[in-house]
Amino acid sequence: MINTIYIYITRFTRALSDEIFKEYLALLPIVLQKKNSRFVRWQDRHSHLFGKLLLVEGLKQFGYDINSLSHLLYNKYDRPFLNENIDFNISHSDEFVICAIGQKVRIGIDIERIKEIDFSHFSRVMTNEQWDTINNSINPKQTFFNFWVIKESVIKANSRGLSIPLLDLYVNSNNTVNFDKMTWYLKELLIDKDYCSFLSSNIPIQNIKIIEIDYFENRKWL
Repeated sequence: MINTIYIYITRFTRALSDEIFKEYLALLPIVLQKKNSRFVRWQDRHSHLFGKLLLVEGLKQFGYDINSLSHLLYNKYDRPFLNENIDFNISHSDEFVICAIGQKVRIGIDIERIKEIDFSHFSRVMTNEQWDTINNSINPKQTFFNFWVIKESVIKANSRGLSIPLLDLYVNSNNTVNFDKMTWYLKELLIDKDYCSFLSSNIPIQNIKIIEIDYFENRKWL
């Protein structure tokens, strides 16, 4: 049986009305409501909220309801999880929020807007070979972000986050990353031409289902 990894995506370019935002937020457990209130920028409050709403949609695929958010646990690296059977990961960048979820799999996902960047600020996150590939690329900026997002997705899947030096991650030509005696399999997600996104998994990625949700037009209540 092929495991399906579900990718939930939402996009926002403006703020919800205060009334609708509060109604959505009230669906979350108090601890997550309090965490949301600590964000200063409205964009960060919306990204956090939408990420959790997308997670609930994903959990419903596997028979869990919104009350499951009250039972989230965190490992020592502050990575959230529900139980040993379900794994999920959330990422956001500017107007996109995405959530990946699967069963009996370990996954990581990352998305970044492709923007102008000073490579010199990131000299210690790429190997010499990776810098050669970037600098010799037809599109160095795109190639840089591909490496960056791949590495981010892997350290998120690994669960140790930024405690793993990005420099230690070597991306193989067969779209895998070997680290800490494990192989991580990669899948590029073509979400938008101005963004770069990758999914990583501890098993070969064979089946992905992408679901887009518009919390503005559809007023999707959970």
